[in-house]
Amino acid sequence: MKRVVIGLALAVSGLVAAGAAGRVPAATARPPVSRTSAAVERCEASGQATAPFGTSPAERYHLVKNWDFRRGIRDEATLRAEFETRYVYDGGRLDHLGDEWSRYREHDNHVFTPNGLALVARVDGEPAPGKIESGMLRSRWTGRYGVFEICMRAPEGKGLWPAFWLNPEDGRWPPEIDVVEIVNDRGPVADRSFHFLHGKGVGAAAPGSRLDAEGAYPANPDYSRAFHLFSVEWSPSRVRHLVDGVRVADREFRWIHDDGSDAGPAHVLVNLAVGGHWAGVPSDPAIFPAALEVAFMRVWQR
Repeated sequence: MKRVVIGLALAVSGLVAAGAAGRVPAATARPPVSRTSAAVERCEASGQATAPFGTSPAERYHLVKNWDFRRGIRDEATLRAEFETRYVYDGGRLDHLGDEWSRYREHDNHVFTPNGLALVARVDGEPAPGKIESGMLRSRWTGRYGVFEICMRAPEGKGLWPAFWLNPEDGRWPPEIDVVEIVNDRGPVADRSFHFLHGKGVGAAAPGSRLDAEGAYPANPDYSRAFHLFSVEWSPSRVRHLVDGVRVADREFRWIHDDGSDAGPAHVLVNLAVGGHWAGVPSDPAIFPAALEVAFMRVWQR
């Protein structure tokens, strides 16, 4: 998610559990669409799984964290017990990175809906740098290795930048594992997912990568029209990225800082950023409020 802008960025409370229909952003009320795969069906159902999607029971993964926003986490107190709403930097108070336009707040930016949890970007007036308030979660739980997965539906609109990623708890960057970023930099349609690894621990890629020259998976679904399942299988020597159970990348990777030291445990992040050099200018104010919907996030380990 953050690549070199971490260096630039380094120079909560009151989470909202709004369930009334009038407070749910319009982006959460899209009409139902056809499910495109078994992963989407499982994602929509949000039921208890016995193994990570795309793996077999023989892999012997067991569920260690199940942040289910449809069934398990449905109130402010439970949410606050599991997550912070700022980055780990600046003593846990940093509310944005680099040149992003959004700032992370608790002004109806974390909204429970029938679909799960909506991270909502809101603007009062015309969009401008620092004038957009949005939502993010940073897990209090930390760990490393295993399968990390999210069931989510992206917002539509140019300039939006939802992401699910892993970052070192010690506050030193890199490394970083971007499970998924969906950057609407070319227009309103959320049709490309990016799957980056950062740091000097990145090694060779195995044959069969489905990523294009820009590092994107051009599967061409509109990720704003249905829930999709994004995951990584992370071991001490490599990371495999999957989209709806399809392996899109498989690369050697060591979780180390650039000086070669061990990067320690990671926390889990999910956020809806807006604007900045990569995502571009959110040129249409009508996209707000925009919502990244999350049904669940899960961590599996052996």
